[in-house]
Amino acid sequence: MIHTSKLTQFLCDAISDYASHAAEVSPSEWLNGYLGEKLHEKSAEAINSLSSEIIDTLGIMEEKQAELDAAFNNGQSAENWFTDNVMADSDGNGSKARMAAEFLNGVSAAESTYDENIDAEVIDITDEVWTDDEWNDYKLKDTLKGVAAEAGKAGLREIAADAFVKATEDGLPSLIQDSEFVQQTIEKGAVTGLKVAISAGLAVAEDAGVLPPTAAKVIAATAHNTVESLKVFRDVAAGRSTMTEAVIKVKNTAISTFGAMWQQYKGSLTDEITNAVGTVFGVKGAVISGAVIGLVTPPQEGSRIMNAVKGAAKATWSFLTKERHLPSFNKIKNTLSNLF
Repeated sequence: MIHTSKLTQFLCDAISDYASHAAEVSPSEWLNGYLGEKLHEKSAEAINSLSSEIIDTLGIMEEKQAELDAAFNNGQSAENWFTDNVMADSDGNGSKARMAAEFLNGVSAAESTYDENIDAEVIDITDEVWTDDEWNDYKLKDTLKGVAAEAGKAGLREIAADAFVKATEDGLPSLIQDSEFVQQTIEKGAVTGLKVAISAGLAVAEDAGVLPPTAAKVIAATAHNTVESLKVFRDVAAGRSTMTEAVIKVKNTAISTFGAMWQQYKGSLTDEITNAVGTVFGVKGAVISGAVIGLVTPPQEGSRIMNAVKGAAKATWSFLTKERHLPSFNKIKNTLSNLF
């Protein structure tokens, strides 16, 4: 289990340092310099590669988030947006169907991290047929909508988890010296820098052994989800958003994140996709998100944030108890042992 107090210190240092330099340098310049200072055993080439992958990932995440938000505001559901997005990809239907199965296995892996007694449903990739002839457009669209729905549930499961609520409580009161900077950043919508700072804190925490080793793409995706969740809960706490609107926003953010990860992980190995999704939407991601939300919340707002967090956790269950409907995947094994 992640040691929350150690994690929050690394995050606090990174966010505070970014806050003190944000007016002087761009987020990417700050990130490269900060990681170079903290990860002094890594080469300049390794630091540049790590920084570039974080910045590139955040760019894709925010691009897909903006696309989904625009589609949603025009009356399209997040599930249909994801389906249309994938169908527009140039890969064959069979390849898309296989990747959908791999992402769904990642959701099952994430779910299993919350409770070791969960008998997760896992698709045996080797037992399915992945030819274009087997996967016509109708069958593939039906399956993709189901996978998108499961992606949304993965995001909701994260904020409903006891680990998320506890990490938020553990993160209070805020340790950030310049909490006003963080609040203004969120209010103005200029959150990319905050995501970069959180990514830096996570990278340093990983190097110190506080977090398990993971890819820079996973670190950045976790930071993106974290800040988007923070925005949601601050809106609820301030009365700018209802609980229902907040839950829908969390669900949609999870689906847009899947859209971004789909773009990044095309052609990747099954284990890489499963582990990435399992980390971002599993208990590790929940602890990180909760810790950050607590960390950057001013003391006077702590009770309102906790009320919003606990209220959202209760509100998610009507979504999480919906039956999974994926008729196109027939061969299921109740084990994750073949994936790790």
